[in-house]
Amino acid sequence: MNILPFIIIFIIVCIMFILPAVCFVKCPYDKILVVFKKNDRNRIIKYITGGGTFVVPFIQDYSYIPYPILCFPIPLKDALARNNVRITMPIAFSVVLCDDDLEKAVNFLFNKKTNEIEERVNKIINEQLCLTIASFSAEEIFSDKEKFLTQIRNDVDRRLKKIGLTTTRMNCTDLTDDAGYFIEAGRKMCQEALERAKADIARTKEAESKSESDAAG
Repeated sequence: MNILPFIIIFIIVCIMFILPAVCFVKCPYDKILVVFKKNDRNRIIKYITGGGTFVVPFIQDYSYIPYPILCFPIPLKDALARNNVRITMPIAFSVVLCDDDLEKAVNFLFNKKTNEIEERVNKIINEQLCLTIASFSAEEIFSDKEKFLTQIRNDVDRRLKKIGLTTTRMNCTDLTDDAGYFIEAGRKMCQEALERAKADIARTKEAESKSESDAAG
């Protein structure tokens, strides 16, 4: 009896049913699946989020990138404003993947250790903070703090999106300068507000006295 046909059939069945099951790789919901050339992790073939894909044995390999949620507390000190006043501002950023450009995120994150990623992102944020502060004078920073902080977040976001990341949260806990400008400006604003309040009270009393005189007359 010739068993060759049975062997061929068995091989075909294995190829049709067993091999696809072994080669099909699922992608967890909280990770990115990256398929790359075997023995060359720098040659990314494709990446997916969710679902699954086939990985060709002996030719391709795969790995996962977890969705990072990174927190960067930046104790920024003595950053020069435009008028050479040194600004100190402890600030923190929460950073995640930018869904609009996953390709850049994959190219940046893949094949890197967590400490490498954190070091690079931290450097980008620090550099951009110094550049943004240098574009403002101390007077401009204090007179419109909200505009200043909005500009910082926009500028940091713009830099991070070049590597496929974005900020979800920014928190500035303090804002001071080496010349005491913010403190002095704050005292001046409080004094001006107090003087305005006193003037308003004086005008109100004067108007009341005039009304009483008119009523008595």
